[in-house]
Amino acid sequence: MLAFILLLLLSMLVSIDAFAIGFLFGLKKIRIPLIVVAMIALFSAFVVFFSMGIGRFIGDFVPTNVIQTGAGILLIGIGIFNLIYDLPLYRRSYFVMIALLMNVDSFGYGIQAGLAERSFWFAPLAGIIIFGAFIIGVIQGHETKSRFILRYMSVIPSILFLLLGFSKLLF
Repeated sequence: MLAFILLLLLSMLVSIDAFAIGFLFGLKKIRIPLIVVAMIALFSAFVVFFSMGIGRFIGDFVPTNVIQTGAGILLIGIGIFNLIYDLPLYRRSYFVMIALLMNVDSFGYGIQAGLAERSFWFAPLAGIIIFGAFIIGVIQGHETKSRFILRYMSVIPSILFLLLGFSKLLF
């Protein structure tokens, strides 16, 4: 039972990025087909499963903090780029980039779970929770009526990417 609770908490940790990115899409009132969200979640589950296998295979050769640092730097880079250029969130290529960025982090968590020899049930559980977190994020972003958030909506995605990136570097 304790192992399942640990896997659930780890899955929720992986899904924080999905919630934040879904919130950004909701703020911009961008409609995302449910199949795209399902594909992102399925891709995330596959990445976690694959990275857990790598984690079990490589053992102690590669420090997982290197992967966390890489994910943080990528997210900070996207945040800075988005401050300079307004990225069109409605393009399909942006969905692919979001899926890849979310999964750099999932890759790191998967390797950590593999190194700790956690159950491979972490992968489908993470995919399901990522799906739900993304949907809840879109709904919450769409329903937000805060004048402050709506007024500064053009810089909020950049700030959130920067915060996510710095959180990967610091924690």
